[in-house]
Amino acid sequence: MTERIEFFGSKEVQNKYGVMVPGTDTPLFSCWAEVLNTPIREFKDATTKVGNRKESPNFAIKFEPQRLIDSSWKVKWRGNIYQITGIDEDFDKRDLTKLECKAVDGK
Repeated sequence: MTERIEFFGSKEVQNKYGVMVPGTDTPLFSCWAEVLNTPIREFKDATTKVGNRKESPNFAIKFEPQRLIDSSWKVKWRGNIYQITGIDEDFDKRDLTKLECKAVDGK
């Protein structure tokens, strides 16, 4: 595991009128991750035939049953924000959790 990633989640907050409104992204925790190699055919844009790993990276992190990843969370890696688009938790071997991500426009 060679890359540090951080997870963010949006929590509702109470405004001055007592109404619950969506809050800003709050840091939840960070961990070490490995950026997985993705075959060219899997991350190429069909229209341009060009792929960019920084737009849709896949990460592997240590499996932690006490801290299950939520698909509504966001990941920060190398200063960029990514939306989680897929989670593959290995409940059988309890070894790694794999995350499929996509860049969020406008950071």
